[in-house]
Amino acid sequence: MIKIYGTCIVGAIAWCAAAQAQPYANIEMNRIYPKGSYVTTQYEMQVGYKKKNEKSSWYATVGPVATDTQFTKGVETQLGGFIGGDIKVDDDVSFYGEIFGTTDETVIIKTGAEFTF
Repeated sequence: MIKIYGTCIVGAIAWCAAAQAQPYANIEMNRIYPKGSYVTTQYEMQVGYKKKNEKSSWYATVGPVATDTQFTKGVETQLGGFIGGDIKVDDDVSFYGEIFGTTDETVIIKTGAEFTF
């Protein structure tokens, strides 16, 4: 299963590079406090490509994802990546989506709509 995720992530990055997208880096820290109690911190150090058009944008990244939980000793590191984008309906409405995956078979899907006033 790890080979499948790795192949998909590397393939997405290669496809993006071929499309002459802009390279970028994203360094992010996420902390989770369900019901006010600390559970985990996730550190992401991603490099990737993004492309913005008049009506849409997309991006793909890959890099290490380090997770520190209150239940384990030390930090667990996996390879992870994002593929996402948005489509602008008009000047006030756009839809977006993102898929995140890691080599430990974690998958997170996020979708939504943005309305501006």
